[in-house]
Parts: sequence; C-alpha cells; structure tokens
Amino acid sequence: LPSTPAARRITLPAIDLSPMVRFVRSRLLWMTVLAVVAVAALVTWVHTDDRWFIYREDAYFNGLSYLDADELWQASGLDGWQVFWIDANEVRRLLLENPYVADARVRISQLGAKVTVDITEVRPVMLWTTDTGTRWLRDDGLALEPRGPTLPGLLEILDAPAAATLAGATTGSAIDPAVLQSAQALANRMPGITALRYNAIVGLNFQLPGTEYWVYWGDDAEVEKKLNNLAAAETLLRTGRAEGTVIDVRFERPYIK
Repeated sequence: LPSTPAARRITLPAIDLSPMVRFVRSRLLWMTVLAVVAVAALVTWVHTDDRWFIYREDAYFNGLSYLDADELWQASGLDGWQVFWIDANEVRRLLLENPYVADARVRISQLGAKVTVDITEVRPVMLWTTDTGTRWLRDDGLALEPRGPTLPGLLEILDAPAAATLAGATTGSAIDPAVLQSAQALANRMPGITALRYNAIVGLNFQLPGTEYWVYWGDDAEVEKKLNNLAAAETLLRTGRAEGTVIDVRFERPYIK
C-alpha cells in the first residue's frame, strides 16, 4: 500500500517584537527618571523653602495669663525646625521644664507649617510665707515666686525660717510634701482656717477658729484621728473637765495644757 503522506506543518510568520519592547522600556525608563526628578525636586523644595520651616510667627501659644509667649518660644526649641521633623513629645518635654507650665498640648500642622501649643499654667494650691517673702506652692511642693495675681482664699503657711523645707533642697525652694498634704487635708475638713503656722518641733499649728485655743496638728495626714482628738478635747474644755489653751492632737489621745 502507498504510504500515508506526512501531515503538513503550518508555519506562522515570525513577528519581531524587539522594537516594541525597546519602545516600552524606553518609555518606562523616562517615566522612572521623570518620577525620580520630580520627587527629588519636591524634597529639595520642602527642605529649602522657608515656608516649610517654623519661625516665631508660625508658633501660637494659647491659654496664657501670666506667662510670656516669647519666653515659651525660646524654651520650645522650635526655631528653624523643618515642620516634618518636629517631635511634638519633645517640644512638650522642653516646655514642661518651665516650672510654671503644668501641661502643654502640642499640635503640628504640616501643610500650613504651623505649630499651636495649648498651655496650662500652674495655679498655686497654697501659699508659703517665710523670711524671704511669700511663694506659690505647686501641688508637688515646689515653691515658686508669684507671677501675676494670686487667687484669693488660698491657705497660707507661715514659716519664717522655712523649717518645712524638703530635706536636701535649698532652703525655701520646696516644702516637704508631707507638710503640704497634711495642710491640704486640714483645710478640706476645716475650711474656716485661713492661716497655718509651722514649727520644727510641733509641725503645723493654728488657732481654732472662734476660740482662744491653739492646736498642735503635726505633719502627717491622719486627719480622722486628729479631728476625733480635737472634738474630744473641745468637749473636755467645754464641760470644765480640763483646762488649758493648747490642744495637742498629734498622739493617740488629745493632750491639753
């Protein structure tokens, strides 16, 4: 039998894609170059144009009554910083080094190249009068020279030699926190008291409002025990079972002399 003819192979025409590949590669290369140039130009602009840097007129300090904005500006360390490199937490830390700043909330606006700081100024919790004058007391016991008006009605601790100074601190620079806490506890429970005295021997002491009696209160804050002692002593004096002008409430039971 005659052999079966072999299947005819179909050959497709060859297509040379290399020009197209070269064209695409060329376009991608130029697009990449243009993108890199654009980014470099943008970065250069941002890092050289003054509009992206913080100067005095770009910083705003809110909430001030006695503090000076220029003083806070110097403390903030913001001068000349590029806006994208500012660390809000670091700015806050620097501002809190000012003893008159209780808190600082730092807001950074990159697009507007602006920094806004909301300041909470220190308000004294008590006054401390020594031979060197009257100072504000912060809630941590630090003593500050008054700045601006002092709010009326603050309890005053009279301590001429500054004997209540915190151990290890410069005389009159900080009060012992135990003394301050005891004074605050006393003021909260006996609001009629406007002034306390401090003595290195008996601690806090004061004249009982509306009476001739002098009370030795001490330094610690055992308020309930002391108030009970004071009430018991007043009963003894009122009923005539005890006589004296000094009530010492520092111990387990009151002493009258």
